[in-house]
Amino acid sequence: MRGCLSLALLTLFATLSSAAENGPPPGRLPDTVRPTRYRLTLSIDPRQSEFSGETAIDVDVREPLSIIWLHGLGLKVRSASVSSQGRTLAAHYEEVDHDTGVARLATDGVLAAGKAVLHLTYSASFQDTPQGLYRTRVGEDWYAFTQFEAIDARRVFPGFDEPRFKTPYDVSLTTAGADLAVTNAPELSAAPSGGGALHRFQTTKPLPTYLVAFAVGPLEVVQGAPLPPNAVRREPLPLRVIGTRGNPQRFQFALTQAPELIRRLEEYFGIPFPYPKIDLIASPNEPGAMENAGAIIFGENYLAFGAEPTPQQASSFGVVAAHELAHQWFGDLVTPAWWDDIWLNESFAEWMGSKIADAWRPQLGVQQDQLNSTLRAMNTDALSAGRPIHQPVDTNLQIASTFDDITYEKGAGVIRMVESYLGAERFRRGVQLHLERHAYGTATADEFFRSMAEGSGDRAVIDAFESFVNQAGVPLVGVTRSADGSLALAQSRYRPLGPGGTAAGGGQWKIPFCADFYPSAAPPDKRCTMLGAPTGSLVVPAPLQGATVHPNADGAGYYRFTLDAALAHPLLAMAVRLPPREAITLADSTAAAFDAGRLPFGGLHEAAAALAGHADRTAALSLGYRLESIHDRMADAAERALLERSLVALYGERLRQLGYDVAPGHHAAEPPEQQLLRRQLIGLLALTARDPTVRAALLPFADGSLADPTQVDALLRSAVWAVALQERGAPVFARLKTLATGEDAQLRLDAAGALGYAGPALSTEALDFTLDPALEPVAAWRITLAQMRGPATRTQAWSWLGAHEAPAVGRLSAMFQFLYANVGNSFCSPAERQSFETVLGAKMRALNGGELAVGRVLEGIDDCSALRTALGDSIHTTLGTAAR
Repeated sequence: MRGCLSLALLTLFATLSSAAENGPPPGRLPDTVRPTRYRLTLSIDPRQSEFSGETAIDVDVREPLSIIWLHGLGLKVRSASVSSQGRTLAAHYEEVDHDTGVARLATDGVLAAGKAVLHLTYSASFQDTPQGLYRTRVGEDWYAFTQFEAIDARRVFPGFDEPRFKTPYDVSLTTAGADLAVTNAPELSAAPSGGGALHRFQTTKPLPTYLVAFAVGPLEVVQGAPLPPNAVRREPLPLRVIGTRGNPQRFQFALTQAPELIRRLEEYFGIPFPYPKIDLIASPNEPGAMENAGAIIFGENYLAFGAEPTPQQASSFGVVAAHELAHQWFGDLVTPAWWDDIWLNESFAEWMGSKIADAWRPQLGVQQDQLNSTLRAMNTDALSAGRPIHQPVDTNLQIASTFDDITYEKGAGVIRMVESYLGAERFRRGVQLHLERHAYGTATADEFFRSMAEGSGDRAVIDAFESFVNQAGVPLVGVTRSADGSLALAQSRYRPLGPGGTAAGGGQWKIPFCADFYPSAAPPDKRCTMLGAPTGSLVVPAPLQGATVHPNADGAGYYRFTLDAALAHPLLAMAVRLPPREAITLADSTAAAFDAGRLPFGGLHEAAAALAGHADRTAALSLGYRLESIHDRMADAAERALLERSLVALYGERLRQLGYDVAPGHHAAEPPEQQLLRRQLIGLLALTARDPTVRAALLPFADGSLADPTQVDALLRSAVWAVALQERGAPVFARLKTLATGEDAQLRLDAAGALGYAGPALSTEALDFTLDPALEPVAAWRITLAQMRGPATRTQAWSWLGAHEAPAVGRLSAMFQFLYANVGNSFCSPAERQSFETVLGAKMRALNGGELAVGRVLEGIDDCSALRTALGDSIHTTLGTAAR
């Protein structure tokens, strides 16, 4: 018996020693220890540089061990121990990977299998950028907010920082003075404690670490009326909007409109709101919004604009709020098991957010804006340096690269395509089945596909989903009319002109292909087929064989198309009468043909003219923005002058007919789409085309509105200020700096937008200003990108970046620093490519997600350079002739 015991112990200690020698896990933690509950006690005073905490984690230990791998980043752990089976073992905490926050907890002795509790006390520094627990100052007040996604909860408390570990949380927060505290669950009590208060909260529903949230400070809490019970939810739902101290009226629109978004989501999912309350929290420094369960944190500009927002503000609120609220079910109630499936979270919320926001305010054109975002993602997806929507994530360093437009916008486009093919109600049944099966748990994309197939009754949907999710690239469907009247279809992978060739091989999809047929004087007739082979056909009934064909019905398909001449000419002739989404996809496939070298510049310009009069603003301007991109990135000075004249010729009369009086309230009675069209036309003509007539009309409003911003239409304010900055220089610049760091979120946004248009005389000063800590990091980033986009300031901006790369990149949170590589998207020559490699290439590659970002930028420069060469003198030939 003794001999057997000795052998067992030797085997055990050899196993433990081997685990220690293997080093920290680069990705998933081992399954040897699983958390089942957290008790978090934190002391948070944002006036100080540090906070402190005590964390107790109930765990299941699955085998005897002496080393526990967990997460912690920048935590100064003072004590650690593990309690199990009536005894307490001292433990030693060590942060092993200082880049991704992998830590080791070594116990003094072997920890037996079974239930245990980890105890750690620690302190840590507040962050200055929106990651972990960060602090911000507004006036004389200090606040703290959190941003934990993807892997920044480990900056605030030690734990198992992976989405698969969903547990309840018991949270207690000690605050200073009269500070308030908010977290995911309702507050139970607030008792005096050491000159402040100890706040205790209800136990949360099971959550992953990345959805835990805190907000602390002299917060303004605006209580809304509880959402009454409805056919789905039996209990009232408390609603609040919370922000920095100040005018509570700025939150009224959000407070009154959020209930309608929640009602529509409950009705769609058929499941009550999953948490006991909902707080919408406004943070001055949040760059977007974060779907923390029951405590969504937004950038302040998405919530703070009073009772009468502009159409742009209403659209931003509706889309972003609906996206984050949709996550409360899809992402929070049911969470991806690992980061390789985060695409499903974000794709679904992006699609659902636009769907709900469009139903809430159809006059805002939200669905067309969403489609436009998906089509822009196709430009990324067309690159050889790409990734599939679903990509393996083996290390913590790969997580950041999953948060890009492939995840959000391509994913949303694929979901929209499958919904269109199945029909809205069949698709909805699959979604509901998935949520019911996995409520308060985790699920994989494969499990979602199975739910969709069973709920919709169509197993073919699995193959369609997988063919788009598991491979990169954009399908190109060639469409010709056969002698028998059917449509002959051929699929290939779309590629722009460049080193990869005009149509790189590889890629075959199961494409839900749908076309609309337009018989004369009759409504369109939609016909569909599943194109799963390299070639196929769509049977066309005899009455439709002479009809004009749009090969992407309602713009719902995630593919581009080419048409033979017999099909292309009639479609372009009716372009201005097409439904908006079909006009937008026609514009996209036209621009794609130009980018691939299959359509000359003259054909692109002809299509832009054909669509310029479309009633929908996105359809009318899509190709105008492609001309703007050519102007900014490819054209020389003489070509830019021709393109500017062309933009005025294409769009100037339409703006004149709309009118561009920028006095406040002058256009308030117009439909929102018309107001938004005016805004975009003014930006295109005043700032890109530099039309003197438009600029002269805006300039008189500058002085008064800089002193009192209410003296100009808020929707047009940023454009007025940008023109004034270019024309009047230093005095305007000084005032805009003040506004960009003031207390009004909308004025900060407008002023920073205008500062991006600073001309060469003020470019360096504008870029120096981006390093000012008082300027929001996202505003600094936008100014830098705008300075790089401008042909007149690009060289100067690039020189500045070469000298200030470290502090400039450091203003972004660590997770998103790789996005700084996108400054190279303004380049279009081999010399600029080499300069990018020399200055930023190696530094960007070293960042999380940087390898892919740099590869995309370099390939984009190569493609642009090839297209620039192919253009030759065609801009002069086309536009010079047109001008005469």
